[in-house]
Amino acid sequence: MAADYRYLPDGARIGIHQFGLYDTDLDGQAGAALGQTLSGILSEYIRTHRAEPEFFEAISVIEHDDILWVSRRDLEAWRVVTNDAYDERAEYININGDLALRLSQIAITGDSFLTLFCTETGAAGVADLHEPALAAYETFEIAIDGVWHAIAKWDVLERSNMRGRIVFEIPPRLAVATATARSIGARVVAPSGDIYFGFEQTMRDERLAELMRGCTYTPSPPPAARGTMVDLPGTDLPGNDLSTEGFRGISFARCKQICLEYDQCRAVSYVQSKSWCWPKGRASRRVSTSGIISAVQQ
Repeated sequence: MAADYRYLPDGARIGIHQFGLYDTDLDGQAGAALGQTLSGILSEYIRTHRAEPEFFEAISVIEHDDILWVSRRDLEAWRVVTNDAYDERAEYININGDLALRLSQIAITGDSFLTLFCTETGAAGVADLHEPALAAYETFEIAIDGVWHAIAKWDVLERSNMRGRIVFEIPPRLAVATATARSIGARVVAPSGDIYFGFEQTMRDERLAELMRGCTYTPSPPPAARGTMVDLPGTDLPGNDLSTEGFRGISFARCKQICLEYDQCRAVSYVQSKSWCWPKGRASRRVSTSGIISAVQQ
């Protein structure tokens, strides 16, 4: 973990477990004190090397004579494996009295920043990217959970000192997907279509979802014109998801409200046991399924 950039080769594994104390001369109080000291050293070491505290929590629950082989997904989520990124951060900032979310990544390819904020018509952003030599601009794209989407409304604010600053609008069709994204990024693609520069960053908290839910994409119509949702108990609406992750930990009423807030949403399916909301672009097929309640917009 002392390395700046940390990789896991194919076929390699990382296992974790608690430390053990085998000195039989220690009494209970001395052993507890030593355990606390070692825990403090380990947790501080993990923190100062830019890994997430969840890694230490996982270590703490595995018995010292057992071992947990950690999945690559968890290792990357906990930043034990960083690949080409040295560090990633997400923080709220103040721009002329308004709230914005600033994402930053330090990587082998350079430092990149993405600032997202609400406008009168929806959500927008400014990408500040490390620009390689002889860079050419053709299209601008944003990544949502690893899928790149071309953006129609964008403009170059400035190009200097190997930096490119691009302002852009997030279209309504991507609003729900952006709000539930676990990773987001931005890049400029050259005219050839196969050369680009930019970055993609993992989201480790709910700041992106919080910001996007505060952005209104269309003026709010009178309540009577907003439409209503008709409940379909015991029914699933498979496919046509507007998000790869859905909205977790919300009520069914909030799930339906979210659908009414976005023009592209026409229905929802809600997993009751997990409080998991799935907005849908359309309801093309209905399947009887216990534990799931759906609703369609009228």
